Amino acid sequence: MNRYITLLKREYWEHRGGFLWAPIWTAAALLVMVFVGMGVASWHAARTFDGEVKIGVQLQQLLQKVPPEEMGKIVAGFEASLSSFWAILQVVLFFALFFYLLGALYDDRRDRSILFWKSLPVSDLETVLSKAVVALLGAPLIAWAVTVVLHVVFLTLLSVFVLFHGLNAIDLVWGPAEPLSLAIRLLAIIPVNALWALPAVGWLLLVSAFARSKPFLWAVALPVAIGAAISVFDLLQALRIPDFWYWQHIVARILLSLVPAGWLASDFFARGGGLASGDGSASELVTWSMLGNALGSTELWVGVVAGVAMIAAAVYFRGNRELAD
Repeated sequence: MNRYITLLKREYWEHRGGFLWAPIWTAAALLVMVFVGMGVASWHAARTFDGEVKIGVQLQQLLQKVPPEEMGKIVAGFEASLSSFWAILQVVLFFALFFYLLGALYDDRRDRSILFWKSLPVSDLETVLSKAVVALLGAPLIAWAVTVVLHVVFLTLLSVFVLFHGLNAIDLVWGPAEPLSLAIRLLAIIPVNALWALPAVGWLLLVSAFARSKPFLWAVALPVAIGAAISVFDLLQALRIPDFWYWQHIVARILLSLVPAGWLASDFFARGGGLASGDGSASELVTWSMLGNALGSTELWVGVVAGVAMIAAAVYFRGNRELAD
């Protein structure tokens, strides 16, 4: 166990720039934009039409005119804002993981450091699994923690803004925002994302272990070229399978299932009543029923089997492949 934990720590220390600092700097940039936006909004809101500046903004009077039935939109607005911050950090995480997995087993063959690691009492299975676990759980947990801190700092800035104008931050900000509820749901997404992303993780690790050179071309150009040939020559027509099936269930799964919550857009989820149900408001972006529908999907579990098979193949090539060019 200690040996495996050491492998996980190795992955973190070697790639903490993408796993830790990339989301931190992204979150810092978002907070700077929010702070500047609040300052600009206050400056414009404090001006009268004749160009004179007045002290104070009558936000309280404005809110008193909002009908009670419209106040519910404040909750949706907060969750949409907080979820948009999460989505931006997840985009950064996607690119960090994509290129991390591509080089995870290729780089140490290219620089011959694999000879050092093979001299240690560490199996190829342990090495490959450590990289898969870091990609599936470790890095997403770090991004989640950064997201939670970002949400708290954002709501704190908003509270200061609200208090400055004489309003109750608890009732107007922290209550409608429900940051704890959102944080728990975003945490629950991580294991579902891990299962959904297994085909991409398996494929990228397999290419990283197999390719002697240019793993990016192997990972991306090969499935795209096959898809182009299928579309041009109608190779699936004999089986009465539409061409888009390959793009949706093969290419998208091995290249894009690393996109967090990518299962939201899948056909099985829409048929299961996820995106197709509800009013589509931002407050229903991620619900427990959506997570349940995803876990009950046949497509997800077929992808899990395929991903595990490709990880097993990556372990094989890790132990038998020659050094990279």
